[in-house]
Amino acid sequence: MNDWIDLTVSITKDYLVYPGDEKFEIKQTKTIENDGFNMSTLKLNMHIGTHIDFRSHALKLKSLEEIDFSNFIGKANVIKPNIVDNIISTKDIEEQYNQLEYRERILFLDLNYAARINTQKYYEPIYFEPKIFKFLNENNITILGADIPSFSYFNEEGLRMHKDLLGKNIYLIENLTNLNLLNNHFYFVGLPLKISGVEASLIRAVAKNLEK
Repeated sequence: MNDWIDLTVSITKDYLVYPGDEKFEIKQTKTIENDGFNMSTLKLNMHIGTHIDFRSHALKLKSLEEIDFSNFIGKANVIKPNIVDNIISTKDIEEQYNQLEYRERILFLDLNYAARINTQKYYEPIYFEPKIFKFLNENNITILGADIPSFSYFNEEGLRMHKDLLGKNIYLIENLTNLNLLNNHFYFVGLPLKISGVEASLIRAVAKNLEK
């Protein structure tokens, strides 16, 4: 298994959650000494650590959302776009993506933010240009992931980027790590939990580099 790369953020009792969210809690409710076995309960939201945002996170749906786990398995790409004045360059994303030998439907962006996890600097704003929506749609991207806590346009209101992308069935994976260890072409697995009625899910995200 050592050829697999873990892209998942570790969650501990000291994990620094998104500003305004409730702190992660883990409580041991049973012990070997008193009960003959250990058992823990967790208090957390579905947007802590590495997770997938479902459509219902930002959209009002008419029926319960059905999640096909096979959407989150497959060949993928990673690129490292330029960031100028906290704006991620869509032009640079387009140019790097078009230069890839193999262009896949799963695209990750290495923004060099993972090193900031569990610090206030991790939550300093970084933005996308609205025209990235057209690029993703035209290239049939179905998953966009990055090593950042959230996706947003500059000066957006009401989770506009989430609504645009999720409205076109482009799922978002947030809080990735170790993207710098990936080749630009790799195999990805990131399975959501099978919990009915949630708007997002924690995942264990792993990848294996494909031969160049």
